[in-house]
Amino acid sequence: MRQNRPVASAPRTPRRIPRRPTFGPPGARPAADRRSWFRLGPAAVVVFAVAILLMPLLGGGRERTRPTEIVRPSPPSGGFTVQNIGLGTLVKLPRDPWTTRGCDDRGALPDENQPYLRCVVSSGPGIVSIWIYPRGRKGPATREELQVARRDLLSASRQREASFVRKAAVVTRYDGLPAIQVRGTANVLGRPRTIRSTHVFVGGREIVIDAYSTNSSFRRIDETVFRPVLRSLTIAPDWRRVRAQDEVPGDGR
Repeated sequence: MRQNRPVASAPRTPRRIPRRPTFGPPGARPAADRRSWFRLGPAAVVVFAVAILLMPLLGGGRERTRPTEIVRPSPPSGGFTVQNIGLGTLVKLPRDPWTTRGCDDRGALPDENQPYLRCVVSSGPGIVSIWIYPRGRKGPATREELQVARRDLLSASRQREASFVRKAAVVTRYDGLPAIQVRGTANVLGRPRTIRSTHVFVGGREIVIDAYSTNSSFRRIDETVFRPVLRSLTIAPDWRRVRAQDEVPGDGR
């Protein structure tokens, strides 16, 4: 007798449910459970953040702006201190936060025919440097001589730095001594700066005080530092004339 055997049904193929991609470390919640911001994934978020950061650089259809300098020179919170920079020259220099380099009282110069950097004080982009040119001869004294020296100084400034633009050039006096002061703008190490350069003629020497800072901060630092330094310049009486031992041989002036 023939028995009816049960016919085995074909195995059911489970329906394939597509997995939603997840990002992040194991155990993290599925992307569907996250907020819509994170559904983009970290790669897209990074791209979005970089795009936001680059938007100012791309200009956004507007004209590019010149980058500003973060560091600015500061007024001297500690006031000023008197420094003897040698050759009978005294100046008041700013204290902290200004940094001082050099500014010794050595009387002799390494080379009597070359300018010598005696002192540098700085705060950020604000700098005051003091040079002494040992001329060993009588410098310009009369109005006519000073006007000639002024024209020569402007010509030399333009030759040394093509970017120099004069704003003012005057004949003046410091500590009762004849002087020429030039103010203008120029690129210093590739950056625009406003400059005040003062040349004082005394005792066969030329004392040069160069002061410069960023264009935006120059007026403020000029009033609080640069001008007080210039006004403090004091020359000892016995150094106010050309001494016999400093005269240049054959100088007929």
